[in-house]
Formats: sequence, C-alpha cells, structure tokens
Amino acid sequence: MINKKFSYKNLPLMAALVVFISIFFISLPVSAAARGAWAANTAYAVNDTVTYSGSTYTCRQAHTSIVGWEPTNVPALWSKGGSGTAPTPTQPPATSGVTFYADKNYGGKAVTLGVGNYTLSQLNAKGIPNDWMSSLKVPSGWTVEVYANDNFGGTKWTYTSSSSWVGDIVNDKMSSVKIYTGSSNPSVKKPSEVPSNIWTYTMNVDNKFGKGGDFALLLCAVIKKESSFGAGLPGSPSAGDGLMQVEPNTRNAYLSQFSSRFGRSYNHSSEQDQVCMGALILDEKIVKFGSVYKGLLHYNGGDYWYPGATDSYGRPILANQYADAVYATYKGYGGKK
Repeated sequence: MINKKFSYKNLPLMAALVVFISIFFISLPVSAAARGAWAANTAYAVNDTVTYSGSTYTCRQAHTSIVGWEPTNVPALWSKGGSGTAPTPTQPPATSGVTFYADKNYGGKAVTLGVGNYTLSQLNAKGIPNDWMSSLKVPSGWTVEVYANDNFGGTKWTYTSSSSWVGDIVNDKMSSVKIYTGSSNPSVKKPSEVPSNIWTYTMNVDNKFGKGGDFALLLCAVIKKESSFGAGLPGSPSAGDGLMQVEPNTRNAYLSQFSSRFGRSYNHSSEQDQVCMGALILDEKIVKFGSVYKGLLHYNGGDYWYPGATDSYGRPILANQYADAVYATYKGYGGKK
C-alpha cells in the first residue's frame, strides 16, 4: 500500500542528495590514523601512522605486525614520514620468518614465527604445542636456536638453514625458541694466542654449525690442549691423529657422518678436515650429555667415562683434569656456555 504522505515531487531532490553523498564519500580520501608507537601483533591499515625510533612512518600495506617487521626493517610495509599518502604498494617480503612443521619433509601443520625469543607459553599462543616440530624452513641469513626446555634451558640445537627432518634426537623436543638474523655473537674475536690459520679453521666449522662464534672459541681451546695449535705434533706418538688428536678407530667410526655433514670424504692430511672431524664428535658429545663441560669429559674419556674409570692397563682416565683445563681456556677466551 502506498504511503499517502509520500510525494513524488520530492524525488528529484532526493536523487540529487544521493548523488552528492555518493560522490562525497567516494572521493573523500582516507585520513591517516595516528596509532602511536609501533607495536607487534597489531593490525594496521593503509595510511595509518606510527612512531618508531624517533621517526614517523606511514603504512603502505594493510597487515598485522609481528616482531621483526619493525618499520625500519620492512620498507615494503612502511614508508618514512607522516603525510598520510601511501606510496604505490609493493609486494611484501617473500619470506616472513621461520616456518616450523609438525611432520618431516615440511608436512602437517605449519606455523611461521618472526625474529624474537619465544617461551613455551608464547609458542602455545602462536599455535605451537610443547614438544612439537619435525622439520623447519629457515630463510637465508636467519638463525634458529631450538631449546629442549622452557625459558631457553636444556639442550640447544642451532639451525642456519632449512631441515626436512631434524632427526630423532631433536624431533618433538622443542619447548622454547630464539630466532634472529645474522650472528648471535658478532663481537667474538680471535684470541691473541691463537694462530690465524687455526682461527680460520675453527670459524669455518663454527659457521657450518651455526654457533655464532662461541664454538670456534671452544675448538681453539681443545686444539691448544691436544696439540699446542699443531706445534706439538711433530715427533709425537699421536702425530697421525691431527690437531684435535682424534684416535684412528674413533674417526673411522665417524667417516660416514663426516661425509654426510660436510659433503666430502674425510682427508686426514687436511688440517681443516681434522678440525671438522673433531668438531663433529665434540658437538655430538655436547648434545648427548647436555653441556659443554660434560661434552669435554666424554670427548676425552669416551661415552662410558665416570670418575675413577681406568683404561685396559688399569691406569686412571683423567678426563676431569682434561675438561677442567680446556674449559678454563675456553672461558678465558670469552666462552659463554
């Protein structure tokens, strides 16, 4: 039924009003919303402005921020200045962080995390349960430290590249994580007494293992104790065992692991390979026994060493004295573990 109070004479006026409102709202530019200081885990719209490190930035693309996407780090998302006019959007970074997978071969549930330190509760909040992770993808130049316990405790495993299978030792053991770009300890410097060639060997291995320089310090301490940086090798009954004095039977047992880890066959005449072999064994002991000191004990005394242990001739195996000496040198070099 037609409402008699309605008058068709008002149609032209109403149509003009609709056109005016439409034009007004369509053409009205979106003004920048001042959002205050930049913060992680916050939804930002195009033209929003934030302050960061004393400067103002304008949002180029709508997104939800994460740690690592600070305005200074992602020019694809933020432009410096507060004009409120967004530049032409560009594609966001191809890699937004480290992706963890529930299954091997990058299968199952996947969760991506940016730069930051994540305790167990923070991992849970991101959708990662305790003791969960079988593979991970790591962007070039990033480093991931996976910890067996909450609050960055227990055994630590370091990744600087992707791994389709973390192995039985690490699988489903992650309880906290640190993610960063570059080296975790860029201030590490060569100890003055360490020869340059030894430092080069140890840093090459450190980079391969992704240890941020600290492992190089430990390896230098071991080489000093084992061979006096190579000076003690000539004429020594153990000269054939190299800079880190790995016994022939031991190194033979690790030949396949060496080839798998370093992508080449072991060459005993190469001092670099001698350091690589010793480092491979030492790192395994540290992981297996839970600390640098305990790793040194068993690097010297074997997996079944215990206080008071003797060799087949009844002589005491003084692995504790060995570990004390090497660990003291390592700490004197600035070792952190």
